[in-house]
Amino acid sequence: MRQSQYDFDTVLERHGSSSIKWHMIEEEMGPDSKDVIPLSVADMEFKPAPEIVDALVQAAANDVFGYDYATDDYFEAFIGWMRRRHHCTVNREWVSLSDGVMPAINTALRAVTHPGDKVIIQRPVYYPFTFASERNGLTILDNELVLNEAEGRYEIDFDDLEAKASDPRCTAMILCNPHNPVGRVWTAEELTRIGDICLKHGVYVLCDEIHADFAHPGHEVTLFGNLDEKYADILFEFTAPTKTFNLAGLLCSNAIIRNADLKRRFDVAAENIGGLTVSHFGLVACQAAYNHAEQWLDELLTVLERNVTMVREFAARVDGIRLIEPEGTYLAWLDCRGLGFETPQAQCAFLREQARVWFDEGSLFGHSGDFFERINLACPTALLERVLNNIEQALAARRHH
Repeated sequence: MRQSQYDFDTVLERHGSSSIKWHMIEEEMGPDSKDVIPLSVADMEFKPAPEIVDALVQAAANDVFGYDYATDDYFEAFIGWMRRRHHCTVNREWVSLSDGVMPAINTALRAVTHPGDKVIIQRPVYYPFTFASERNGLTILDNELVLNEAEGRYEIDFDDLEAKASDPRCTAMILCNPHNPVGRVWTAEELTRIGDICLKHGVYVLCDEIHADFAHPGHEVTLFGNLDEKYADILFEFTAPTKTFNLAGLLCSNAIIRNADLKRRFDVAAENIGGLTVSHFGLVACQAAYNHAEQWLDELLTVLERNVTMVREFAARVDGIRLIEPEGTYLAWLDCRGLGFETPQAQCAFLREQARVWFDEGSLFGHSGDFFERINLACPTALLERVLNNIEQALAARRHH
């Protein structure tokens, strides 16, 4: 076995840092909560690749932090990454930059919808989709994912999707591919069916592909843009290095919009709120990540597989917990309905107060997520082991009472 070049084992001390994930525990539970471990917000418990840090140090020492633009080198780095990792051809003129995928999704909504329109999302889903829809004055049409209980796998209700897309006030669909939190990697066939339905009814597809670099063995992410070019007239694709390389605080993402008129509408919507900007360090980090940190990601993927295996074995031996097998992302979606808590709030309180762990509870993602828990697996295996042991011991104590 080849020696690891990078450190994915050290458990970082993040108390007292600027991390939202760690700060919210103390804010909610008080100063006696230092033993509570958060595997909630989807950033990693790993330091970024040293190649990225080196580039940032060089920039800090030598650059001037004025108004920036994305250079040829930046676009070449991004385009090269998409070609190597996703067999996807991206033309420079299709790309608009943003400080994040959610700001870009909000901008796209303002470009193609009007208050009072309707938008399709697929709960249980990343909760900022709900915020973006409601805060832009849109009515949500929930094409709720269906859990195939026999297979432990979520599926799309295409009849319901067609019915909702055919509503004349429905102008957009926000799609998560791979899906956060349920971990589905949508197949080319599923994406094509979505595309055909949306094209038929004039519904724009806003495709969040921020987790596209994370596919588990046996699964391959299909980018929407790699499907038939006929979808270009309705498609926005959003990607970023921020999940892949743990750079969320540096604010950098890319929107791929193949239709020139659609891109112009997106760019005008951005200008109307002062423009979407990317920080200098975001540009530097993104370019370094795509050019020099690919091996770091490849090693990370092996760590994630080890962590998935650990959670799979945990769920197999603990009564009342089932792992919804992840196909992509670095998140695990645990079905805890069998634990028998009266309310999702009671389950959440038990995990925090008795097991001393803090997850993103499933209810955040919609009522169909009640009694589920989303666990962030992008952490040292030793830390995950502590979390799972805590849960197991707390459940054993609960059974004996």
